[in-house]
Amino acid sequence: MPRTVPSLTRFLPFRSRTSFRFEVPNASQTARQSGKAGTVYLTNIGQFTQQALAGGGHFELAQSQISLPCLPPEQWATADLRNKTLLVLLPTQALGDCTQALMALHALRAAKGPKSITVACAGAAHDIFATNPFLNVRPLWFAKAEADRADCIVDLAHMLAGRHIDLWPVDFEGAMLEAFAIPPSSHYAAEARSLPTDRPLEIGLFPLASSPLRTLPPAVVRHLAGVLAGHGNLTVSLNTWQEQGRIMQRELQDQDSSIRILDNHPSIGSILESISRLDYAVFADSGPAHVAKLFATPGTAIYTSAPSHILQGRFRNLAAYDVDYSGAYCSAPCGLAKVREATDGRIGCMGSLRLPLDELPSTPSGRSDAAVRELMADPVPCVKALAANREHLAAFIEHDIQSRLRGPA
Repeated sequence: MPRTVPSLTRFLPFRSRTSFRFEVPNASQTARQSGKAGTVYLTNIGQFTQQALAGGGHFELAQSQISLPCLPPEQWATADLRNKTLLVLLPTQALGDCTQALMALHALRAAKGPKSITVACAGAAHDIFATNPFLNVRPLWFAKAEADRADCIVDLAHMLAGRHIDLWPVDFEGAMLEAFAIPPSSHYAAEARSLPTDRPLEIGLFPLASSPLRTLPPAVVRHLAGVLAGHGNLTVSLNTWQEQGRIMQRELQDQDSSIRILDNHPSIGSILESISRLDYAVFADSGPAHVAKLFATPGTAIYTSAPSHILQGRFRNLAAYDVDYSGAYCSAPCGLAKVREATDGRIGCMGSLRLPLDELPSTPSGRSDAAVRELMADPVPCVKALAANREHLAAFIEHDIQSRLRGPA
């Protein structure tokens, strides 16, 4: 038997006394999943466990989580996967990471020829992986027997072990390609498709990120909306399930009722479809910016705390605008993915809290809408710098659009 190592991603075994069926929150209708009575399943989707299982009833839950035997990461590059069944464990269901994992799995299939690839517990990211018909996607759970039958299990969390991704990001696709020693897939072009010149552009503006560190200020969004609307039909896409989305909605509507706003996308699949149809888009440093890679969508991505060259990887479909900021406690990009929490409970970054990183050892334990409101009203320094330089940003985007309309020199 080949040597295995325990997965870092852990799963809760459960079974049901009756057959059951569940919809997947924030995913398309095709993501619904069914289970059979008596079968042992594994899950690590917290929302599913809490809402569907914790109430007891016809579900029986194990007392503790388990690990699965996985291929050691040092063997990924040399393992013979041809005609093998491969089970892939995800360390995250984040939109950007899963988009990059999809592209790397497409390359893995082409390079190593596995018989099948199954992605376990993808959550709402089901809609991302489902764009590749070769992948089997299990959104909420998978049968333990499926894991037992798999020729090989790979836990992508092993790839991230030792990397402090909360302090410095990783090019997820690039890291997977390197770990498996395979080339990228030509299916996902690195360069952008051309802009149409015979009609007004369909333009999207995605100003939100999961953290206020990377969300665009409302003043910047209003200014960019005016510039972008001059080139075609503009839609600003928000997520009003987030506090920063609700704040952005109020700010934009109070200032300019003519801005067309899409409050929410009903599913991840809807986000993918929207971005695939856009001629040009402007993104905060967020999951939708990664989704644009799937469709070679042209546009601009705006980076504050994170380095653009790592997050964009091999892709050149988006022009990268990096905010120019340097202060006593930090400089952009600092690498932070999330805000930090000081010992006195204040939330922010090194610059806003005026503390060195070693005095900010942790991130907030839970989501705080009050902290989001404070950081949207009084942003961290690099985001303030972005607002102060919005004319420069607008000129950068205008130049990018004009250059693309002219085509190659």
